[in-house]
Formats: sequence, C-alpha cells, structure tokens
Amino acid sequence: MYQLIVKNGFLLDGTGNPGYYGDVAIRDGRIAAVGKDLGSAEQILDATGLTVTPGFIDSHSHADAKVLEHPLQAEKTEQGVTTSIAGQCGNSAAPVAKMTFPQFMDQLKKTPLGANLVCFVGHGTLRKAVMPEQDRAPTDRELEAMKAILAEALEHGAGGLSFGLFYAPGCFAREAELVALAKVAAAHGAPVSAHIRNEGDQVVEAVGEFIRVIRMSGARGILSHHKAVRRRNWPKIQKTLALLQQAVAEGLDIYCDVYPYCASSTTFSQAFVPKSWRAEGVEGLLRNLADPDLCRENKRSYFETEEEDLSWVQVTVCPGYPQYEGLRLPEIAQLHGKDPFDTAMDLIRDTKDSCKACFFSIGEEQMLQVLAWERTMVGSDGGLQGTANVYHPRLRGSFSRALRYVRERGVVSLPEMIRKMTMLPAQVYGLTGKGLLRPGYDGDICVFDPETVCDRAGFINCHEKAEGLRWVLVNGQVASENAIATGAFGVKPE
Repeated sequence: MYQLIVKNGFLLDGTGNPGYYGDVAIRDGRIAAVGKDLGSAEQILDATGLTVTPGFIDSHSHADAKVLEHPLQAEKTEQGVTTSIAGQCGNSAAPVAKMTFPQFMDQLKKTPLGANLVCFVGHGTLRKAVMPEQDRAPTDRELEAMKAILAEALEHGAGGLSFGLFYAPGCFAREAELVALAKVAAAHGAPVSAHIRNEGDQVVEAVGEFIRVIRMSGARGILSHHKAVRRRNWPKIQKTLALLQQAVAEGLDIYCDVYPYCASSTTFSQAFVPKSWRAEGVEGLLRNLADPDLCRENKRSYFETEEEDLSWVQVTVCPGYPQYEGLRLPEIAQLHGKDPFDTAMDLIRDTKDSCKACFFSIGEEQMLQVLAWERTMVGSDGGLQGTANVYHPRLRGSFSRALRYVRERGVVSLPEMIRKMTMLPAQVYGLTGKGLLRPGYDGDICVFDPETVCDRAGFINCHEKAEGLRWVLVNGQVASENAIATGAFGVKPE
C-alpha cells in the first residue's frame, strides 16, 4: 500500500512534453510509481479535471533571511512552490558576525521546514565579512579570505554564489574580483547568479559585463530578474536577449529568471541617491543626507535625467510611518508637507535606509518577452512575509500569475511554462531528484485547475491567496490545500 496516490489527473511531467492522464503514487516521501490503476493508498487525492505537475521551484528568492523565524514558509507552498533558491542579489543569511555559513546550514538542517530551501552565498555578505564597506578593490589578502569563506560554504551545502552589483558593497567590486570568486564557484560545480550593475540606462553594458564574468570564469550563470527599467529603456530588452542568445551560441551555460510583474521593489536609497553616498554603509549615507548642499545637488542631478512625477513609487515598508505604507509618493508628500523628492530623502534618513517601495517602471510586453525565452525560469524575488503589512505581491502570486499569463496571453504553452518552473531550474541548480514526475523523484507535487488558476494578491490587497490551486505536496506531505497552508513540515530535521 502506498502512502498517497494522486488519481485521475492530467500529468505534465516537467519536461515540456504534452501531458497524459494518469496517477502518481507516493511512498516514503518519494514518487514510487506513475501510471494507471496503481492500487490502494492510505490517502487518495482525486485530481479529476485537474493538472498534476512537479512542485514549482522558485529560482530567485530571499527566504533564507527569515526562514529560521518562519520555517513553515506558507507564502511559498500557497502558490505552488516546494523549493526555493535563496540568498540572492549578493545578500545571504550567512556568513555574518555571529554565524558562519556552516553554522547556519547546521541550524537549518535541525529545523523542520514547510518547503525545501537551497541557500546561496551572497558576494556582498562575503565582502562585509572581510573588508570595510568602501569603494575600492580588495587587497590580495582580502580577496583570498573571501575565496576561502566561499569555498568553505560551498563545501558545506551552499547552492552557489550570488552577486548584487546594484547594491553596496557589491557595486564597488571590479570585474576582476567577480571573475576570481566566480572561478571558485565553477571549481565546485556551483552556479553564479547576478543582480547586474544597472537595469536602466546602462542595462546593455551591465548584461555584457555579466556575460564576460561567466565567460572568463567558466561558471554556469543566471541573470537575476532580468528587466529594463524606465520606459526609455524598455526597447533594450531586444538587445539584451540577443546578447544572451549569442552567449549561448558561443557555448556559455547561461540563463535568466524573471518575476511576472511590471514593478520592482527595493529600498528608497537605491532609487534616489548616488552610489557614492553608500560607500561607507548606512552611517555614511546618513552623513550625506544631513548635508543640505549635497542634498540640493543630488536633487538637481536626479531631475536632469528623470521626470518630476514620482507617482510610479509606492511605499511598502516605512518604520515609524505606518500611515504611509501602501500610498504613492505624491500622496505621502501631501501628508508629509514637502515635495515628493524631499519627502523621499526624509524617509531614507528617518528610517535609517529601511524604507522600501514598489517602483512601477517595467514594460509588460518586454517582461513577457523575457518570460518567453527558452532559458528563462520563474522567480518571486520575494522573501517571507514575517510581520510586514504591505509588500510586493510577487511574494504570494508569482507562480499563479505566470500560469495566468499562459491562459490569458499565450506567452508560452502550459507544458513549457511548467518546464520553466520545474525541470529547468532543477537542472540549472543541480537539484537531484526534483523537477520531474518520475519514480524515485521527491514527492514534490502541485495540483491545480488550469482554467481558473490565477493570482489574487495585488499591490494593496497583497495578502490575497492564489485561486485554482488545489493541493501542494512537499516530500509527500500535503503542505497546502486550496492555497491555505496545512501546517505540515514536509522537510524533516536531519
């Protein structure tokens, strides 16, 4: 007798091939059989009229930041995600002052989890561990220290290396530093991901830099949440996709991921102050913000290239100003009593650079072009909700939204979208036993109605759960039913 059988479903096995009707049997947390008339089980899930796929793999997440406090990861399983690739954009949970990466992994292995988690090492986190937060190249000793810590992490279960070249301190790294560290990852057979240096006016050049790093290091590369921000740059996606395709034709093992939304999300300081202000961390940023002459020059410089209408900015997290959360910047400015730009400067200063926002600056057609590329995976770029009241809806809706784009826009076929969410990331990230509906593979399964599955979370009603998602299994345990987490911890402590 099996532990569980999903019966009478339309199976899309993750390969991108056409589906077929059948059953999937689970025993001891793994797929034991796929076929018809498989026998009896302790639990039967009737999937008549529903589609059965491998569990979705979130190619780009930040779940490691709060997973020890919120190990259930309901936001993941409630949208079909059974495995997340975390520690992205150069920022990881370890190594930090009080915890090495091996210590973090030991603690993670002792913690029951609601979904599987793969943790990358962040380059920015490595840099902070060995050198001051300064705009300079590391000394030879500092670079060797970073390489040693990275190698240790990879030997203790790290899934790869992530760069955050848009953020301090990663933005201060020269190309040689990136290549040197990427070579360490390559030597361990680990992939390298990157939030590239610029996604706006210099997006083509930034993509070119990442391709060079992959070429010179020999690593497998993933271009994180690929996009071109601000309308004037949207046409550049044609060029960047051509560069990626050319790199593939050259023989480079390179991919990208994308979240299916037209808004990004990060801190205010990334949008409104120059990189040089962040060269000495938050303390240096606050010193610059206290200088009226510097602030006036920053404002003048900003509006030399940007439009004055800042209605494309919506605040999500604003410590000390909860009344501003969920409002657009011009609305906040009226309440704050200053113009929108000066209000933004005040919020950066008053929250000590903790104010976050959604920035509506991505073209939908260009996002869909990226999503359709054969080497594109789906990622949420989301962490875990924790205590946040307002957040980017990608945290809850990325995968159901991607499926809705299949039905409503025909961006790719349903089997192809499932491949982008399952087998492709499993191969890219080296996830043995995941990404396919095959005997011997882990019992990570998603069951949904392809005619109704969709996201309900919005930029205001961000807590709304997906629709049409019937069951999600993690290692054979029902982790979510009707997009509500069951409380089951499918990942047991070692």
